[in-house]
Amino acid sequence: MSNFILIAVSMLLLAFLIITSKRKIFKRIWLRRLVKITMIIAIVIMVLAVVIFPDLPSVKTTGEYSYTVKTIELTDNSRIEIFKDDGSFRKLSVLVYSPKTTKKRPLIVFSHGGISTKTSNVSLYAELASHGYVVVAISHTYHALNTKIDGKNIFINSEYMRELNTENSHKNIENSYALFQKWMNLRTGDINFVIDYFVKNSEIVDADNIGVAGHSLGGSAALSIARRRSDIKAVLALESPFMGDIIGVDGDQFLWNTSPYDCAIVNIYSDSGYSLIETDNKYVQNKNNMLNSEKVEYYYIKGSNHYSLTDLVRKSPLLCKLLGGGYSKSGYETLKFINEKSVAFFDISLPLDI
Repeated sequence: MSNFILIAVSMLLLAFLIITSKRKIFKRIWLRRLVKITMIIAIVIMVLAVVIFPDLPSVKTTGEYSYTVKTIELTDNSRIEIFKDDGSFRKLSVLVYSPKTTKKRPLIVFSHGGISTKTSNVSLYAELASHGYVVVAISHTYHALNTKIDGKNIFINSEYMRELNTENSHKNIENSYALFQKWMNLRTGDINFVIDYFVKNSEIVDADNIGVAGHSLGGSAALSIARRRSDIKAVLALESPFMGDIIGVDGDQFLWNTSPYDCAIVNIYSDSGYSLIETDNKYVQNKNNMLNSEKVEYYYIKGSNHYSLTDLVRKSPLLCKLLGGGYSKSGYETLKFINEKSVAFFDISLPLDI
């Protein structure tokens, strides 16, 4: 709806510009030029906004449940915020999709990608909620592009951005190992806190049916928390290396914890990540699990890219192509495929008490 408003306003401005130019309403030349330049700039900005962020409709849900959506802020009084030096506790904003029911329902906690937000996969959250799952998407404060806490916008940390942009496990594997541990500790701390909070405070969350999910770095965190908690029954990772399984470095290769997971796992790949399984030392465990593990399933969506596994593909197809490279498979078809496979996976791994 907002884009329709922008289009309407830009058309009105264009009409106003044409009328004022023809009728010379503004007598002074400098004022006429100022109005013209201002109108043109405003029109260009609005047209670009519509082109870059068309915000196409969401994928239609297929479940029987209606659901509510709300954002809440939480404070973890057990952890000091490492991105501040004032001794304050870590605060998180979470997006909650709850099916309208009084019965106990499984909980699925979602962690966004390295440079993203808690709204990265809203089509998936809505689909899962429509099938009876409580979905909580975390905004990892200072890892998210923008998080609103106590009415203030907190933007992504510049040092964390530098770490992401300079990390290269093929040039400095020791640095990558240290960073992976740092990132996983922060995110698993967030996920751990959120799980415990909702198990304790939500009347409809089934403490015996907990799943985690995430995209990219968030999927790595979901896999990592599954190593640390025995109550997690299922992990959905959208193109994610098993960073939490790295236990050391040997030369130019990582050392891995290869013991089997207690929970079910599914990893979904695009063209971007699937090719890395054979070439990237961060993806050795992904290859091992493909070949040797019965509990780890995977799907490969040919024709997709890393960002078309998220709702960026409908919010901004142009940015999706610029950031992730071209993709030939329809973004809607990719999101529908993820929804279908995710519901089927969680239905088996986290059975609903109908």
